[in-house]
Amino acid sequence: MREEEEDWLIYRIICSKNTISYSELKECSGFEDENLKRSLNRLENNCLMSMNDDNIKILSVNEIILKNQIKNTLNSDKSPVIFENGVIKVNPEYKR
Repeated sequence: MREEEEDWLIYRIICSKNTISYSELKECSGFEDENLKRSLNRLENNCLMSMNDDNIKILSVNEIILKNQIKNTLNSDKSPVIFENGVIKVNPEYKR
């Protein structure tokens, strides 16, 4: 199975439950730990879901948009702010 297909299957399972535990997701998907963890990491890196402790949940459209805006702003050289050692700072390279 391709990675995209694995991710889609995992995403649909999480959507059907709204919030699901890792063990329940593993049981529903039938995936091995390694494949499941890789898929969850890809989904989280693409700002589609979040994991807190053992709970996994799909993000709302508003959460997805906000998370992507923050991610793209803080990773841009043209951003007026930078993220350094867990602190948001003024970007000294920013040209107004």
